Amino acid sequence: MKTFIVKKEQLNEYVERKKSDKAFYDIVERLHTNAKFLTENVSHTKANQSVIDDLRRKNLITPRVYEMLVSHKIINEDYEIL
Repeated sequence: MKTFIVKKEQLNEYVERKKSDKAFYDIVERLHTNAKFLTENVSHTKANQSVIDDLRRKNLITPRVYEMLVSHKIINEDYEIL
């Protein structure tokens, strides 16, 4: 078993990155669930936009998560679904 010696800053950065990854994949999972289970009568874009707006209102979209969402072309700079 290997032992790694890291600084406190490195550990904090690692933890923040993992939290951001978890939040990003949770958002992607919610968007996929919307696309999978919603009927034709409900607009997928409006449902996905409500997910983004809800998470933004709860301050769960951190700058790192926002950057990941924009880089994966899920939202634009104005928090609108693409």
